[in-house]
Amino acid sequence: MIVVTPLFAAVFTLMYLGLSINVIRQRLGNKVSLGDGGHSGLRVAIRTQANFFEYVPLILVLMWFIETLTFSSSTVFWMGSFLLVSRIFHVLGMLYPRNLLILRQLGTIGTFAVMVKAALALFHYYIPLSI
Repeated sequence: MIVVTPLFAAVFTLMYLGLSINVIRQRLGNKVSLGDGGHSGLRVAIRTQANFFEYVPLILVLMWFIETLTFSSSTVFWMGSFLLVSRIFHVLGMLYPRNLLILRQLGTIGTFAVMVKAALALFHYYIPLSI
């Protein structure tokens, strides 16, 4: 069995690094070391990075639980793939809201869908209901 959660953790780490570099670039360009200094571009970069970090680590933990408890790498692969597309959409929608707001919305829905799927899968593991 191939374990896939660490692969997604690596991909999401690189995405987070890219978002962090964007914040650093904005900080240097605007000469702001703390906060956003009233610069909307920096504020967007900070929130985009923060939003990513508010959701992705928890979902990776849930994916890891599912993979180790159920040995279902294929389920986790599809969840991780869906999350990856959702987070790319969300980032694009955050960074370019005038043109791509719909992507942010789809990214949010996709992220929440993966969270719900993961939570329900874990509940089902501990409380199998035959409905």
